[in-house]
This record gives sequence, C-alpha cells and structure tokens, in this order.
Amino acid sequence: MTSGFSHALLVTGSRTWDAAEAMKAALNEAWRAWGPSAVARPVLLSGHCPKGADAMAERLWRAAGFEVIEFPADWSAEPRAAGFTRNQRMVDALVAMRAGGAQVRVATFLDLCSKCDQRTGQQQLMPRTPGHFSHGTVHARSRALAAGIEVEDVIHPRLPPF
Repeated sequence: MTSGFSHALLVTGSRTWDAAEAMKAALNEAWRAWGPSAVARPVLLSGHCPKGADAMAERLWRAAGFEVIEFPADWSAEPRAAGFTRNQRMVDALVAMRAGGAQVRVATFLDLCSKCDQRTGQQQLMPRTPGHFSHGTVHARSRALAAGIEVEDVIHPRLPPF
C-alpha cells in the first residue's frame, strides 16, 4: 500500500464540509508546493466518510485521474474510538510513505463540531469563535504534527477569520 508513490496527501475534515472551492484551492496549493513537474504518482489518503470533506476530496482526486487509498473506520469493532484508530493508521501510512521517499502533506478541512459536548484535549484553533472544531479532524491533525508532517489548515469560509 505504501510503496511506489511519489507524493501523498492525507485529507481529514469535518462531515459537514461543503465548501468545494476552498477544497479545490487547497488541493491546488499542495500541487504548487510539490512542484507539478515532480509529481509522478500521487495518492490521496482518506478516512472514507461518505459525506463531508473525505467524500468531496475523493471525488475531486479521482476526477483528476489519481489513486485514492481509503481508510474506513470500523465503528462496529470500536464504537467510540474507531475514528481515532483510523486516523493513526492513516498517519502511520503517511510516515511509511515518507520513509519510502514520497513527499507527504496533510490538509485539514476544519468546521465547527456539531456535537454539544466539550472533550478534553481537543485543540481549539479559533479562540474567539464559540464551539470547537470537529474532534476527528483535530485528532488527525495533532497526530500528523506529532509525526513531523506539514499540515495545511483550511477553515470553512463561513467562519470568521482569526
């Protein structure tokens, strides 16, 4: 799964993500950062949620003719931790790709969490905005940063600026 790719982009984001233009701009930014002429075999890593950022990124990436590796969460095996386990698997795969010579990046598509509870240990990136970002996105972001992987944060355009 992790061999032969020249470039890998891990996408993580909210299930409520619906801003296609912001996502397209972020995907294009990854290409610019990589230097398009150097990209031989790119791959997208996705948590494979059927709605929101994952689904949108998969559609856009495949429409461009590129490969997607899906990491669906196994909610039946781990009803409460499946997303976090999946996030770590995606980051581990990205680290292995980097070790194999691929250039790697993460793009997070941040929207406010739709759940009402505040969970401890969740990083709030916009201190003046009520609420907090989606738990899974923030978790995947934190795991990527801990692994030393460059992360591009994309805040949903309907939210106020910092």
